[in-house]
Amino acid sequence: MKIFSVDLAHTSYENLGIILLEETQGGFVAHGLSPCDLSLIGTPSPKELARTLLEACGRFSSPVLLLDGPQGWKRQDNGLQHSRVCERLLNTPGKTGLPGIAKPANYLPFISFSIAVFHELVLLGFELWSGQTAPLLAIESFPFRAWRQLGLRPLPAKSKAKVEHLQQAVDALRRMFPLSVPDGLSNDQLQALVTSLAGVPLVRGRSDGYSASGTTPCLVDHTWREGFIVNPTRAAMIA
Repeated sequence: MKIFSVDLAHTSYENLGIILLEETQGGFVAHGLSPCDLSLIGTPSPKELARTLLEACGRFSSPVLLLDGPQGWKRQDNGLQHSRVCERLLNTPGKTGLPGIAKPANYLPFISFSIAVFHELVLLGFELWSGQTAPLLAIESFPFRAWRQLGLRPLPAKSKAKVEHLQQAVDALRRMFPLSVPDGLSNDQLQALVTSLAGVPLVRGRSDGYSASGTTPCLVDHTWREGFIVNPTRAAMIA
């Protein structure tokens, strides 16, 4: 089993955090990849990134792709004023409104980019997770909640994270799971790593290994709306 997870960035490919989680005899090993490993250089393009991620999932035989960013806009009739249901349930810092609207407003470029990436992934054959398995799944994650759900301290913002913060996170994951994590992973890669753990129970069909918050994604006026945010529990790696 292999799981591919990406901590998204919209300003430069250099800011992507990329993890390939691979099952080995007796556990899992995390491989930190650089954007250059996938030939990603310069300013991100949703179409280029989606195509590259499809190729990577094929090359590494990963049926699951986790992305830290919104998959769709808010539905007008979801009962909330400013956000999707999943964002309200998990109290995310950014709120995705109707198309073209976000709170705080400075989140809009990232949110628009993330939704565009998910849209391109679906066009390429991925399915958004709605509780059912599929040959290729694109799943929204939220690292801050993933750390909390595991009972671990979330990583500080990248600008404030120190080497000791990253090492503490690595040590905590090693103690909790049969997981080999190399030293030297970046903040972004560790964020991708913690969310990648949810892919394991999804592939194994173990609903106790992850939590899903939100509502079923749907198309409205040719745009994806709502969706589930999926994160791991402590039972993520139980066979």
